[in-house]
Amino acid sequence: MNKKIMLWFDVEDYVTPETEESLLEILKLTDAFGVKCTLKLCTMKYRQLKQRGRTDILKLMANHELAFHMTDHSVHPLPTEYLDRMGFGEGAVAFDQKEFPGFLELGALSGQNLTSYGHPGVAWAPQVFPALRRWGVPTYLDVHDIVGIDGKPFWYGGVLSYTGLVNLAHLAKDGSTDSMIRSFDGMALDGEETVFLSIYDHPHEIVTTQFWDEVNFAGGRNSAYLTPSALRSPEESRALFEQYRAFLAYTTKQPDVEYVTALESMRFERQRKTPITADGLRDAVQANGAEANYAKIGDAYCTPSETLNLIARHLTGKVLTPELLYGPEEDTLSIVTGPVDAQALAHAVLDDTKRALGFKQLPDAYRIGQNLISPADAYATLAKALLEGAQTLDVQKGRLGAADNVNENSQFGGGWVLWDPDFQPEGIFRHTKLQCWTLKPAVF
Repeated sequence: MNKKIMLWFDVEDYVTPETEESLLEILKLTDAFGVKCTLKLCTMKYRQLKQRGRTDILKLMANHELAFHMTDHSVHPLPTEYLDRMGFGEGAVAFDQKEFPGFLELGALSGQNLTSYGHPGVAWAPQVFPALRRWGVPTYLDVHDIVGIDGKPFWYGGVLSYTGLVNLAHLAKDGSTDSMIRSFDGMALDGEETVFLSIYDHPHEIVTTQFWDEVNFAGGRNSAYLTPSALRSPEESRALFEQYRAFLAYTTKQPDVEYVTALESMRFERQRKTPITADGLRDAVQANGAEANYAKIGDAYCTPSETLNLIARHLTGKVLTPELLYGPEEDTLSIVTGPVDAQALAHAVLDDTKRALGFKQLPDAYRIGQNLISPADAYATLAKALLEGAQTLDVQKGRLGAADNVNENSQFGGGWVLWDPDFQPEGIFRHTKLQCWTLKPAVF
């Protein structure tokens, strides 16, 4: 069993000056133990460090891997707020236009390729994923429980996601010194060859008693004047800092333990080594029945949209190479007037696509004669054609089973102090489910 620790920090408070010193101490500590971490920075923070001449911090940052944490972090409207009112493709374009300049600036200022992204606070939105792929960002590093697979890494939207991991820990504010050590000792291993422990914090938490954005952006409003957060006593800060010193001292001495960055983690995923066969596809489709769900085909998983694409390829005599498509804009009901030709439907699945920021996307429905067939029903119908060899058949009722991995009870939208109290992002929930056409486990 190989244990990998992903140590990452959200570096974002550009209002409270004292947070610079806590960041500096963290960087010195990790360097002293030879540990490389992932630093998620908002562009405004890095820009400020440059302007303030903090070359001591910037020099040490260069030893670590940098990621993008928005341009100005908590300034309203946040992604969840403005994307909730948009469709998936429209929202992808809007996020790209709003955040790409800050992404480019952070990369240019730091001289690094930014390897990951994570939303501010709980401001999740599925429309960001096409933009991340366009920018060349391969991983998503954050904490949320809205979508996931058994608390393990997963693929969503074409990006490897480390969010909502069951092995998760951060600073304990109750004065204990071994909380993170106990999290490490109690890691859930679950038979994987490689298991990750995600350790996350904010440098400002070590020196402030309240999050800086809660002070300035609560209730869905931007403050006219930015106010620094209240500070902890020096004794409190030292105690919190010592938690990290104790954790690093303990874990760096353990066997089979390695600290990895977001990008480095990707080399441990087990990639497909054998080609997809017709028998392997048939077995996977048989196992899922009429449900469009992720499926293990051979020695690797495919998303629901990849599997739908593979079925259509098989029925039309094409090479079985999976292709990822984003989910549709709407969950429509099929309009059925009669049986359909399986070949015609298979060709439609391959040819009738939309685009989300240039990437292929499933349409809301396929027109076959007078029939309008939703992607879920198209999946079920083509699955039946594949398994039974039917050329003409009735449209079958399907469902996107992968959407069951969306947590209906998640409070990501309603309970955060930064939101307007009446804010309920129903559109974000809807699109999160629809993009489960791109969901599958990552295997380590």
